[in-house]
Amino acid sequence: MAEKNILGIDLRVCSVKVVELKKGIKGWELLKWGMEEVPYDLLAKHPNKEIAQGKVLKQILSEKSIAAKEAIVVVGGTDVVSKTVSIPHLSSEELSEAIKWKMKDDISYPTEEALVDFVPVGKIAASGDTDYLVSCAHKDTISSALAVIREAGLQINSIVTLPFALRELCISCLPENGVVSVVYMGRRTTNISFFKNGKLVFNREISIGGEDITRAMTSALTSEGGRIELNYEEAEKIKKEHGVPTDLEAYPKLEKIPVLQLQAVVRPALEKIEDEFLRTIEYFKSQEGEVSIQKMMITGGASKTPHVLEFLAEGLGIPFERFDIMPEIMAESKIADEEQFKTFFPQLSAAMGAAMTFSKKGINLLPLEIKDKNKLLIRKYFKPVPIIAALALILLIVYGVMFYIDSGLKKTVAEVEKQVTELKPKVERLLELERIMREEQGRKGIFKSIELSRIEIQKILEEISYSIPPSVKLKSISFVESSKKIKLSGIAFERGNSSENVLSKLVLDLSKSPSFAIVELVSATKNSEFIYGALDFEIDGVVRKRQ
Repeated sequence: MAEKNILGIDLRVCSVKVVELKKGIKGWELLKWGMEEVPYDLLAKHPNKEIAQGKVLKQILSEKSIAAKEAIVVVGGTDVVSKTVSIPHLSSEELSEAIKWKMKDDISYPTEEALVDFVPVGKIAASGDTDYLVSCAHKDTISSALAVIREAGLQINSIVTLPFALRELCISCLPENGVVSVVYMGRRTTNISFFKNGKLVFNREISIGGEDITRAMTSALTSEGGRIELNYEEAEKIKKEHGVPTDLEAYPKLEKIPVLQLQAVVRPALEKIEDEFLRTIEYFKSQEGEVSIQKMMITGGASKTPHVLEFLAEGLGIPFERFDIMPEIMAESKIADEEQFKTFFPQLSAAMGAAMTFSKKGINLLPLEIKDKNKLLIRKYFKPVPIIAALALILLIVYGVMFYIDSGLKKTVAEVEKQVTELKPKVERLLELERIMREEQGRKGIFKSIELSRIEIQKILEEISYSIPPSVKLKSISFVESSKKIKLSGIAFERGNSSENVLSKLVLDLSKSPSFAIVELVSATKNSEFIYGALDFEIDGVVRKRQ
């Protein structure tokens, strides 16, 4: 095929990422790339955000001397859903409505506000149904992407979803038999997809990412020199350079920062991320059965954080593997800043994958009036005035024909109305059965929720007693059943170790306990009533629900 330059653009969350690829006979070649942040205070303001994104995109195109004008945009977010559905043989109009009906329980907005696209992926031999890959997004999400492209003076080729973009990057790593997960872990969101036998079967986006770890590291720490609070920039720097302190022996010693306490405040954030991964995996298995996940391939800016993947792999019992840019692309590319590009590739991977979907038949969430170029040409060149008379004549002829067949139509309508009347009780009965089944499922869910929400107080107290060393005296324990919150107060004494270290070890031991979801040191103040060093402390926690 003739050579073609194409842009891949990622506008998700808080930055603009652009790559320019060239599609030639030998394959893909990387030409240019760039990425810039969008002002933080504009992220939730519309249309200010789109205007700012358009200006940032223009700036990147100008500074990097990017000449291509045709773009493929990747979209994501909790309103963007991709999954596989099975549908029996239907007409085109019926198929479109049936797929929307299938997706209505997976989206939080009316189907009338959704843009949906789908492609067939094969038939199920046993039932004769056809599997379709389906993606849908809220109209506002697509409108925002189109507004940015217009602001930057570019032409839109297609709009793809994140799982299909990432699939292009790791397609050679997806086995023909088996299940592999592909994950994009960014600053604020994490997108998890599952591919079975090379085909996407499930996708979920969760509102959690690397920023949660950074914010956890800004919690108050207590050292021999007093109270320490890292600001966001300091915490981000430590996270990028050293990662998270999962192994205290291997983690470097930081000046004035007690690593043991840093571990204690970061661990709840790590466990929250692990829990969201586990919930997603369990839901996927509830849909597909007890399948074995061979590995989780991960990219995105947060995937570069040292020790995070090792923590997740150990907790979930699934190997994690970072995937790099395809070597054949870099072999053809001649960019001057190749090493810098490789450093930022995880952040640019979605834009790369989007560009690589060019000329492939697949999901495209462009509105129909833009997707169908023939309609645009008709709108541009169609001149209604010269042919009004012809249209009037045609309408007159049609009216005459309809007059002669009117009696036949009335008879047909009467027969249809009779059939509808006969079918109406059956349809009502089916709707009643569906309502009963939904109510029964709701009751089962309520009973299960009540059972899981119960807390075993005796077990919690045992866990606390195991964690309390002789050098700590508890003064009070309070527990609120409704919120599952627990509060401990007491005194930590200097006995063989400083009172600060005694207290830090207590917080860490409680954090490791399977009975607690969150443990946080609220206050630690010096107590002068004793000869030896002592700290009055308060610890807040949240008791983990029964599994």
